[in-house]
Amino acid sequence: MKVICTPLTLEAMRLLDVDDCPESLLESVTLNPEEYKKLLQSGALEAINTTLGKIIDDYEDEAIYNLVELTKTVEILNNHLTPENSSTMRKIIDLNTLAIKNRTGLFFFF
Repeated sequence: MKVICTPLTLEAMRLLDVDDCPESLLESVTLNPEEYKKLLQSGALEAINTTLGKIIDDYEDEAIYNLVELTKTVEILNNHLTPENSSTMRKIIDLNTLAIKNRTGLFFFF
């Protein structure tokens, strides 16, 4: 199961860090295999990894939580948006935008 989430508050982010965050304090997207495939094919994850020095990949957990990196991530996601992946990408862009608004983070549990 591939999950991308953003904590709704700074306290939720702290709780997520110790694996104690209730679902009610998270906004999340669970990607099915087809959505994950479209995300991979978009090249967005590779671009995020290269640009930000992250390792978002199978069997890896990764976080993006500073404002500069979150802003760059939303730019990358928007640049990789296509009609074929728009549904999946929009969900992730919305999470990223929420993370910027709440000054929290975007967490990938792959």
